Amino acid sequence: MTKGKNRFLAVIDPTRIDQWALHKAVSLAADRGDTEVLALLCAYSSVECDDPTELRSAELRRQTIWLDEIVEELASADVNIEPVVEWNADWREAVCYVARDRHVDLVIKRASGRPNALASSDRLLIRRLNSALLLMKHEPSRRLHKVLIAVDFNATDASHTALNESIIDLGRRICGGSDKIELHVVSAYPESDKFVHPPDVAKQLKIGRNQAHIRRGKATDIIPEFSNEINADLVIVGNVGRRGLAGITVGNTAEKILTDIRSDVMVIVQEERAERTAA
Repeated sequence: MTKGKNRFLAVIDPTRIDQWALHKAVSLAADRGDTEVLALLCAYSSVECDDPTELRSAELRRQTIWLDEIVEELASADVNIEPVVEWNADWREAVCYVARDRHVDLVIKRASGRPNALASSDRLLIRRLNSALLLMKHEPSRRLHKVLIAVDFNATDASHTALNESIIDLGRRICGGSDKIELHVVSAYPESDKFVHPPDVAKQLKIGRNQAHIRRGKATDIIPEFSNEINADLVIVGNVGRRGLAGITVGNTAEKILTDIRSDVMVIVQEERAERTAA
């Protein structure tokens, strides 16, 4: 997330009365005091009629009134909430467009599908969004007690190094120095010569030795297993944005991790940096 003024986007679900994403966004914004919230509702109708333009106008008016009522219910939170209604047949496309156009730092959405599954809609957002994404699997009232950040301490390229720094920075800021929230870090290593000493990690992150966890194996297995083992309330993982086949591979890795984690998950996207080679 950027420093200074932040902007969160809450995805409104038109099929539900309880808007987890909006309540979570307002709660986070109220704690920070430097954040505004966009409440995004995607409207569309495929009904055939004689005047499609009038149908669109009428539907937009109806959806705007409904969204205004939802936002009004949260007026006492003293958070700047801007209702946004977009006309688009694909709500996921609308989310990505608004997030990019309005320079959103964090998109918040209730996870779709079953608790132990990752719906295609969430997969698409992971692949397309340039901003961070918070997928909620629990009610917004759930308090944070353990935040787990997943870091690759064996990363050497610029993109993954920058991603590590972003994940660590975000984890620290979410915990905010509170003695009521434990910041844990987990890192998977493939071979013994890639082992990183937990005391060194703890010293680097300024956390307790028992909060630094280095385990051998694949990240796709280690991260979900450990997250569920310590019953983390929030897990922060990273994804390096790539195009083409490489992008599909990276996306699948992130999706595998997200599918098996039972807690809320935040995904940070880091654009891939071009590596310079010596002439």
